[in-house]
Amino acid sequence: MSTSLLGELSACSWLRSADKLSRPKVLYRERADLAYEWDVFISYPRHGQVGTWVSNHFAPVLRECLDSVLPQQPRVFIDNGIETGVIWSDVLKQALLRSRLLVAIWTPPFFRSHWCMSEWESMLAREAFLAGGRPPRGLVYPVVYSDGNHFAQKAKQTQFRRDLTAFTYPYPGFRDSAAYLAFHDAMMAIAADIETHLQTVPPWQADWPIVEPPVEASPPVALLEL
Repeated sequence: MSTSLLGELSACSWLRSADKLSRPKVLYRERADLAYEWDVFISYPRHGQVGTWVSNHFAPVLRECLDSVLPQQPRVFIDNGIETGVIWSDVLKQALLRSRLLVAIWTPPFFRSHWCMSEWESMLAREAFLAGGRPPRGLVYPVVYSDGNHFAQKAKQTQFRRDLTAFTYPYPGFRDSAAYLAFHDAMMAIAADIETHLQTVPPWQADWPIVEPPVEASPPVALLEL
């Protein structure tokens, strides 16, 4: 074998070795990022005016505003299914487990919903799980839709919240009103806040805690007298 061919083989072998040494760190970063499938999980009551408002206005505008401030295309999870009792689908549970931040739409029906409360409590449990590694502003971003007088006590004690009570028109015609410009400005401020939050979110862990909705007892069956 010629000296030049041996030199080429040696160089190729060195390049392959160097490539193997340099690849694991890159792959590790990619895998760590892929463990989170969603940047934001929107938690809200699915029925009533607030559900319509989230679907018609809040969720689509949030996606657009996040797209303006995030380095990659925003991944926003929103469940449009109708809440049925306390049956949580595995899809919903996995989406919450693999979300970086919970955006909670606070309104009295939120605190009456087993689903919403479980989503919120799951993120609070994740914060407690992190203990000293908890992000400075936590993993829950509260947005007030209406009436803070009937919120859960823990919510009333939360200092940071974004108030959108001036923009809670659920109807499609809201887009054509002058108030929609101010709503868009408020949503851009929310997107900027979320972008800051996301920078502080810890790496994903497979053992994040999940708080299941309570299992309600079935109503008693009436027996016929013979």
